[in-house]
Amino acid sequence: MSHFRFLRSTLLVVLGFTFGGLLVTAFEHSTASAQRDSAPPNPQADLQRLKEIVPPASHPMVEVGYHAANLWFAAQKKNWPLANYYWGETRNRLRWEVALNPGPKGSDGNPVDMKGTLDGIEHGSMAKVKDAIDKKDSKEFADEYKNLLSDCYSCHKNVNRAYLRPMVPVSVGQPIINTDPAANWPQ
Repeated sequence: MSHFRFLRSTLLVVLGFTFGGLLVTAFEHSTASAQRDSAPPNPQADLQRLKEIVPPASHPMVEVGYHAANLWFAAQKKNWPLANYYWGETRNRLRWEVALNPGPKGSDGNPVDMKGTLDGIEHGSMAKVKDAIDKKDSKEFADEYKNLLSDCYSCHKNVNRAYLRPMVPVSVGQPIINTDPAANWPQ
């Protein structure tokens, strides 16, 4: 009988400590939450935090290169739905770049109108690449893709980055998407 009382007493003490610990933790959490909620807004701190988490302007251009290279290889394999996908992704990343960096300085030191530049490319060489994809015309695609790269280089030169010279890709780098339309794995 004394063994049972000892176990019961020990169990009550352990439950008391556990319950007390949970109450203290809940109280500290609610106090900290109330302090956060009652803190006055700090627009400068918020702005600084946003500046710290925004990717650099070069980030979308890295993705442009990735998608444009995959666009080339998908078209070379005549996987037109995949080429169309990569065409759209390339265009979307170019738009993201313009949103992040709408007016970089040009060779004359003045801002370059990137939206106007991109509009010209989208309605020019990008539209012609899309047309070649829609027609499933490999020869036209290759010609228009090279024209697109020339337009890209013109833009690079306009924003003092002539050292960024695009080229027709020669090998797929670390592909994760199989560009072969006849691929049968995975199922």
